Amino acid sequence: MRAFAWLMLLVMSPWAAAQSDAQEWPTQDGPVTVVWQSPDDYRDVRANAGRQDRFENHVFATLGKEFQKSLKPLLNDGEKLVITVTDLDLAGDVRPSFGAAANDIRIVKSVYPPMIEFSWSLQDASGNQVDGDKVKIKDLNFERGSTRASHSSDSLRYETAMIENWAKRDLPQPLAARR
Repeated sequence: MRAFAWLMLLVMSPWAAAQSDAQEWPTQDGPVTVVWQSPDDYRDVRANAGRQDRFENHVFATLGKEFQKSLKPLLNDGEKLVITVTDLDLAGDVRPSFGAAANDIRIVKSVYPPMIEFSWSLQDASGNQVDGDKVKIKDLNFERGSTRASHSSDSLRYETAMIENWAKRDLPQPLAARR
């Protein structure tokens, strides 16, 4: 009987582990809600080291918080802004490493600029859509901007600066008029 119990434990362990590894993307909810639509189809959210799902969790949580921080002050009481990210391309490109380390490396050059494609929808206190649009932001000058100094220790410094700059400079008129 004991051998049977150990055998069942061995057989069921991979199944239990697979069940606990189910991906759950961070939820950014509140006045500014960020939805990550079909993240498996994004151009580049590849981890250069570690587990892919943990890297994606970090990326989505960090960028979602940046959207919230940059856009929440623009909303009136009761309003809600929904950001639906449809594509993401992180700065740089992941290449295989042929050295002693098994990890890939992310090469950051001006030919690999960061890009985020999303739609936004502004809703009033009743939940009616007031305005919305599709947006594609891309920072072709990301290496030369002031982002290097202000976000130097952040692994997503170019992407967070791009969101911050969009909120400060390129925000669509219906939202910019609220400043």
